[in-house]
Amino acid sequence: MSDIKVKTKKRTIKPITVKQLIDDYIYLIDLDADYQRETIWSRKKQEELLDSIIQGIDIPKFYLAEVKNDETFEYECIDGKQRMTTLLNFFKPDPNGDNSLKIKVAGEKYTYNQLKKEIPQLAEKIDEFELTFVIYPEIDDEEFVRDIFRRLQLGVPLNAGELLKTYTGTMRDFVYKEMGSDAPFLRNTKLSEKRFSRQFTLAQICINSFARNEGGDFKRARYDDLWEFFKEKYDLNKGDKNLVRIKKVLGIMDKKFKGNDAEKISSRAVAVSGYLFIEDLVSNKKNGLIGQFVKFYVKLLEEIKKNQELLSKFNPPENSVILEEFQKYISQASVEPYSLRRRNEFLKKAFQHYLDPKTKGKIIGSK
Repeated sequence: MSDIKVKTKKRTIKPITVKQLIDDYIYLIDLDADYQRETIWSRKKQEELLDSIIQGIDIPKFYLAEVKNDETFEYECIDGKQRMTTLLNFFKPDPNGDNSLKIKVAGEKYTYNQLKKEIPQLAEKIDEFELTFVIYPEIDDEEFVRDIFRRLQLGVPLNAGELLKTYTGTMRDFVYKEMGSDAPFLRNTKLSEKRFSRQFTLAQICINSFARNEGGDFKRARYDDLWEFFKEKYDLNKGDKNLVRIKKVLGIMDKKFKGNDAEKISSRAVAVSGYLFIEDLVSNKKNGLIGQFVKFYVKLLEEIKKNQELLSKFNPPENSVILEEFQKYISQASVEPYSLRRRNEFLKKAFQHYLDPKTKGKIIGSK
């Protein structure tokens, strides 16, 4: 029995303070891997986490996996998404929101900024609270990462692209058969060909393209939402104008993202937002701006990557605007309507800034 050898995966256990997480790591972590659950913690549960930190109660370990060939992130969250999202919401609340997360102290509730001013020693205690991260190195076996998730979640069902493939009907055939992993534009990105990641991205594009062109707003695009969308469009005419438009826009993007430009896109959320913005340009007969938008978008993604590299070396970012107004909504709750809307609003503002002769093609927030 002593000769039996068990293969184990190497991992690093790393203590990281709350402040280090928010300042140096949070925008490097993909919080929306396709196997993650869509459940969002209640306000009460978020406040309980903050209270646990004040009380000095240990927080369960966070699990990350390093990712390779990704222009957007350096890590993928396996477990700890809701805890990290809660901390991000507390430290960097949505500036447009009116319901900031607060922590209760002696019967009074404080935002983080209020706490720093009125009880600085307590704010510092939260800053220095130590979290434990378990980090797996780059792993080629995606199933291993998902297996860790399954074990940590004790068998909670997964929402993945291969489950969506089991459905039937017009939308399913359009996404998985007619377009597939070789869909125009998507085939040139760094989106994985495995586990139907590109098809899942296309389904997210479709649900929002249909919704917005039928007079609605952005739509949530989790597995359950896509399943209902496929069901609703089960017997859709194959020549439907929405499908024709989507193929047309993807074809345009396939031509406009030249050379290695498309390879800058390795995140589903980045692909979806880029598509929806270009679709708006096409719908508004502004095709002449598409080439400039592509250059702008590539430059924006390069600047995000540059600032992430600064963070990874524990240096302050040179452009916090793009991290807090765009990348934040890529890394967390990326398929929620408010997140899609925030990204779209930012792109409108940032693209206008880029086009302004006075700014000489600079990315908003850059020096």
